[in-house]
Parts: sequence; C-alpha cells; structure tokens
Amino acid sequence: MLTQTALALSARQAMPAIAESATAAPLWGGIQGNLSYPSEAIPPLRVVAINLTTQEAYFVDTEQNQRTYQIDNLPPGSYHVIAYLRDGSLAGGYTQMVPCGLSVECTDHSLITVIVQAGQITANIDPADWYAPPEAFPPNPVP
Repeated sequence: MLTQTALALSARQAMPAIAESATAAPLWGGIQGNLSYPSEAIPPLRVVAINLTTQEAYFVDTEQNQRTYQIDNLPPGSYHVIAYLRDGSLAGGYTQMVPCGLSVECTDHSLITVIVQAGQITANIDPADWYAPPEAFPPNPVP
C-alpha cells in the first residue's frame, strides 16, 4: 500500500512538469519556398532572410538544381527574403513581381514583408524576381 501511495504521489508531481513542457509554445518559426533561376539550371544559392527590426541576417545555402529551401530557427518578426548567387553577381527577391506572375505587365520590384510567427513555417515565399534592377536589393549581408 505504501508503494502505491508513493507511486501515485510521484506521478502527480511529474504531471505538471510534463503538461508544462507539452504546452510550452515554440519560440522560433521558419520560412520556406520554391527556388528558380532564369536559366535551364538553378545554380547554388544563398537564401537570406533579413529581420527588418534588427537587420540580422539568417540564411541557408542550396545545392545545384535544388528546387526548395527552408530557413528554420527564425525569431518571430518581419523579414525580407532574397536569394543571392554565391559570387554575389545577381540576386532574386520575394517581391511584388512574384504574386503578380513575373509578367511584363508587372513593374513593382519592391520586396514583400514576410511575417514569421513562433511555431509556424511561413510557406510559399519564393525569391523569384531575378529581373529587378541591381540596386533593388541590398548587397548580400552574409557573403
């Protein structure tokens, strides 16, 4: 009988800790999307998310012909997303051109603010505007 009581007491004491850890909200979020390049192949890229409040840059490097990316462990906040060629010679951004369809009629190359929330992946953030003028995007902050 003493063993059952001790076991029950131990279980009750452990339950709040388990419940707290199971319900604790994640602190970080992420961004994912599709990659493209105006050629038959997609070169290796550095996809960068720039936090608009802190100006901190988070990135992921991709391989030749990789078609998707995901940047994890981002603090919640507002970001701009830009894909850079590794040599820095060209960049493609997630701009107003992307949801517009990248057609000739689209002329707005301004970067779209991407909101990252804790515990969520913000999807379909495609840095596909490779047609913006060179000064449209900041230089690669993590060359």
